[in-house]
Amino acid sequence: MSNQIETYGLTWPDGTDQLRVELAMIGYGGYFDSPDNRRYGLGLFEHHKRAQTILWPEDDWHRWAELALRELCGNTITVLMGPGDSGKTYPSAKWGLVEYWASPNNTLVLVSSTDIRGLELRVWGAIKELFNRAVEAFPDLEGRVLEFMHCITTDEIDKIDAGKRARVLRKGVICIPCLQSGRFVGLGKYVGVKQQRLRQIADEVQLMGMSFLDAIPNYLGKDYQGAFLGNPLDPLDPLGKIAEPIDGWSTQKEPEKTDSWDTRFSVGNTTFKGRCVNFVGTDSPNFDFPQDQPARYPYMIGKRKIDAVKAFWGEDSLQYYSQCKGVMKSGLLAKRVITRLMCEKHNAHGEAIWGAQTPRKVYAIDAAYSGVGGDRCVGGYIEFGFDNAGKQIIRVSSPVIIPVSLRISETPEDQIAVFVEKQCEIIGISSNEVFYDSTGRGTLGSAFARIFGKQPPVPIEFGGKATQRPVRHDLYVFEGPPGNQIRRLKRCDEEYSKFVTELWFSVRYVIECGQMRELPRDIMDEGCLREFGTAAANRYELETKEDTRKRMGKSPDLFDWLATAIEGARRLGFRIERLGSDKIEMGDGLKFLDDRRVKMQKLLRSKQLVSR
Repeated sequence: MSNQIETYGLTWPDGTDQLRVELAMIGYGGYFDSPDNRRYGLGLFEHHKRAQTILWPEDDWHRWAELALRELCGNTITVLMGPGDSGKTYPSAKWGLVEYWASPNNTLVLVSSTDIRGLELRVWGAIKELFNRAVEAFPDLEGRVLEFMHCITTDEIDKIDAGKRARVLRKGVICIPCLQSGRFVGLGKYVGVKQQRLRQIADEVQLMGMSFLDAIPNYLGKDYQGAFLGNPLDPLDPLGKIAEPIDGWSTQKEPEKTDSWDTRFSVGNTTFKGRCVNFVGTDSPNFDFPQDQPARYPYMIGKRKIDAVKAFWGEDSLQYYSQCKGVMKSGLLAKRVITRLMCEKHNAHGEAIWGAQTPRKVYAIDAAYSGVGGDRCVGGYIEFGFDNAGKQIIRVSSPVIIPVSLRISETPEDQIAVFVEKQCEIIGISSNEVFYDSTGRGTLGSAFARIFGKQPPVPIEFGGKATQRPVRHDLYVFEGPPGNQIRRLKRCDEEYSKFVTELWFSVRYVIECGQMRELPRDIMDEGCLREFGTAAANRYELETKEDTRKRMGKSPDLFDWLATAIEGARRLGFRIERLGSDKIEMGDGLKFLDDRRVKMQKLLRSKQLVSR
């Protein structure tokens, strides 16, 4: 008699149960390809669904659960985004456990959240509950829970070997709190993990530090898949960054129904593709059934919660968007100084093609003295001149982080000054083409004077009021009574409340006027972080650097450096004006157009025939 059974066209050892068949097919990647080029199996989604149904038969299969699993099985990077109680956690936890059991000696599942409490309340708590239910029905499933280490490990150590052998935590499920001692530490120390199959489940991604995503490109060379979960808050937080549609958030309409889209996740100048599923709370599977009956899935968002939030906060509130709809509020980008779409639309990353004249270099420094744990000390140069069409443009060269150490005898200021002098000598820049932010940094000016001599770099004081120079050389206002108006360039003190706002918006206008070239994407990303509002007389006002750091988890030092460099270029003759257009843009004073319209209407009425 044969000791084998046949399933999916393949023969299996006698006694192999259906769960082990499904797990084996998942371990093969959903299909088994035979030497004679025959393919057996149903694909990852079907085998995952069948394995999960065997493991947790009492659990529901609604359309959101199926959609989440289908995307998790079909993509390297999958983002599950939506309101609370939308079922993001359990599908991901089931997927991670089944992936582990499919190849327990070759798989490591990294599970991360903000802190231990967050892990226990959400994804790790779900994993433990699912694990307990599964091993109760199938005691031979691999894995031992180590509560004190917040992990499940494949290795089993007999009591007789206790103290003589160590468990190797490179196969199993390991939890990682990314917020330690009040500081986000990310996943950097797990970059070099040596494991054949690597799976990742990241919860509460919108609350992570910006450095959280930096380790992911290092995983993509492995057999890797990642699930990233969160509630949408801001297009530029870590969740917004990894879930960003290919064409950018600015082009994405707010979905009214559950939607999926291809994503572009960028680290530096490298872009990785993925997939985002946006569960929309007002499209919950609970609304697939009559609303006069009890909710079909009481653990999921439904009419009762949505009505309560709507009644208390209103439909236009942030609470309604985050707790009920669970979609990215696209209007949040409206008050960012720059956006990715703006940079791409105006060719800010395009190549600089110079004309016959040699462009002029400008060196800039955004100084910081802390050396460790504070803002970065940034230095580098830009070039400005005329392109092959005879228009002024700016080319941005990638800056460097100036090394500042607290362990050597030289003061931080002298270290910066010496480094800048050497850089300028190498690049070929004179000291009158070097500019630095002098706000509260008098000792740095003294160091520059000691190192450079009689002609030190030029200080720029970020504080104070905006200047009276033109905002741009193509932005006009009109003054005077109707019929006798004078056109003049709009002044910066009419556009901005503070000088630092003027500096940042000057960078924006260089981009919008099509004058920026080869802008590094990491500088662009920092520029996208900072918001602005309005002050007295409807002037723009930039949020403070401290508020940006608190809200986004990092300081925009690179963009401050670029603002300093462009201010230096303006002082040396660069003009902000639209390229290839003589169009006049009107600023304040547009009332004259209404006056002219009224006059024209009166004139037309006076010429019309009337009946007697």
